[in-house]
Amino acid sequence: MSTAVRLLGRPHVVCDGRPALAPRGNKAWALLAYLVLTERPPTRQQVVSLLFPEALDPLRALRWNLTELRRVLRGVASLTGDPLVLTPVPGCAIDVRLLTEGSPAQALSLDGFGRELLEGVAVPDAPAFEAWLAAERCRVATCGQTVVVEQSLNLLTTGEARGAARLAARAVAMDPLNADHHALLVRSLATAGDHLGAQRQAERCADLFRRELGCSLPAEVVAAARPAAVHRRPASGPAAVRSLLDVGRASLAAGAVNRGIEQLERAAATAVDLGDPVLRATAFVALAGARVHGAGERGTAVRALLQDAAACARQAQAGDLAAAACRELGFLALQRGHHDRALVWLDEGERLATDDGERARLLGVRGMCLTDGADYGDALSALTSAVRLARLVGDSRQVAWSLSMVGRLHVLRGEHARAVAPLDTALDIVGEQGWTAFQPWPEAFRAEAAIGSGCVAVARELLDHAWVLATESVDHCWMATVAHGHARLALAARQTSRAQEWVDRGLAPSPWYLWPYARLLDTACSVALQTGGAATAQPMIDRLIELAGRASMRDLLVRAHLHRARTGSRPALAAARALAAEVDDPALRTRIHAESGVPA
Repeated sequence: MSTAVRLLGRPHVVCDGRPALAPRGNKAWALLAYLVLTERPPTRQQVVSLLFPEALDPLRALRWNLTELRRVLRGVASLTGDPLVLTPVPGCAIDVRLLTEGSPAQALSLDGFGRELLEGVAVPDAPAFEAWLAAERCRVATCGQTVVVEQSLNLLTTGEARGAARLAARAVAMDPLNADHHALLVRSLATAGDHLGAQRQAERCADLFRRELGCSLPAEVVAAARPAAVHRRPASGPAAVRSLLDVGRASLAAGAVNRGIEQLERAAATAVDLGDPVLRATAFVALAGARVHGAGERGTAVRALLQDAAACARQAQAGDLAAAACRELGFLALQRGHHDRALVWLDEGERLATDDGERARLLGVRGMCLTDGADYGDALSALTSAVRLARLVGDSRQVAWSLSMVGRLHVLRGEHARAVAPLDTALDIVGEQGWTAFQPWPEAFRAEAAIGSGCVAVARELLDHAWVLATESVDHCWMATVAHGHARLALAARQTSRAQEWVDRGLAPSPWYLWPYARLLDTACSVALQTGGAATAQPMIDRLIELAGRASMRDLLVRAHLHRARTGSRPALAAARALAAEVDDPALRTRIHAESGVPA
């Protein structure tokens, strides 16, 4: 990289192969990192609030640091205007952007891969920036783990199992208590023919989880250690695969999930034998979809199926099929809170897709992902397009799905009246389609819109109905979502003990989808502050700050700092104000003004 900005590890700038002279002081590096990583160019006033809150002349301090930074960036990037716009020269490589937006191979080749963002840089007199930096360091570290796993899966699907095992071992070292990483290592070792090594790794994992977490060997590691099932199947051709795909989908539609998955597994195994890349990709996407949406799988086994499908479809130039695999990979990444990598998959899917139905599904997932990250403007644009395209192709379920996401967005922004129409339309379609598996999601948000409008009886009826559906399906995402609605209903009635019961119910299961869990944790912090005070709430606040920072849930990160401010922390309120500058949320702004004692 002859011209580069390197923020992973000790920050430095390279121009034409030579290191630039470092700026004086840490705040110039802090400013550079903020300009690189913030989604939209910040105003000078935003930067002043973030970095120079205690300066006697904040604008002068900003100007001095801008001068230092321009000197360092000469020949590398320009820095102008208000808002401040950083424009790298063509060909300039910015390492942290390659990590979050590039291919796994590009990310792994970075000199600073695995190093901390702005290593050794601290700005103790700017608590708002310190809060932002802590969240970004967490997000970047998580992104690093994700690309290691992605590349390991890439190697596994191309037959390089030993290389996959080396990277999986690296992922285990980065996060030793992540069961998916252990499962990937065990599977890679077994695929490489090292069955003894796979067994020993499973035993090490069992011992670690017993000592550290007091639990038995995770199910995904057990499955990875199990010898692959051998399906007895007669010699057959493409027609047999298509037939198995048809009956498998029919079984799933009828609610026979296990039977449907078994039929799709046979289709996939037969497709592998035939060696047809399109048939293999079709079967793998169908099987992965059933395991994700029917059986609730989220681990590396199903991601391996999808990455294999994407590779086969690309090879066969089957763009819409590859796009479908990318969409499912994006969906899985957003559910784990890995929004940067989710958007990489969705970007690829949108480049490949030509079919309007597939484009509608991709845009729906994009809108969901952007909403989780509180990028509400772009989310609403994506969801509106998703609804339009889904209506164009007559996909009623996709219309309902995307409208429910529109309604959720308005509920999150406190726009309860605007949430009603899309959620009611979504529920009408769900009822017409008999789509009870999805019904708890729009019902829960319609109930929250009712709470916000003072229609308590309507909210209670919707939530009671949604809770039965969620618990009968044992869907942890729906359970957390509906429990949140019940807890808010109880808080509206000043029934804090009742709210605590619902918080406990919703947080009890292991989360598949992190956003509903984190949102319920936000309400748990509110309840704890009311019932037990700062000492009771602090561990939950710390957990929410860590989770929201790691998963780029900006709205929830601001709310976490507001909870901390209620424990008496003045720096936390400053952090909340600064972090909220990136979030277009009227309800959040009103809350910050209230906490600050300033009229909204």
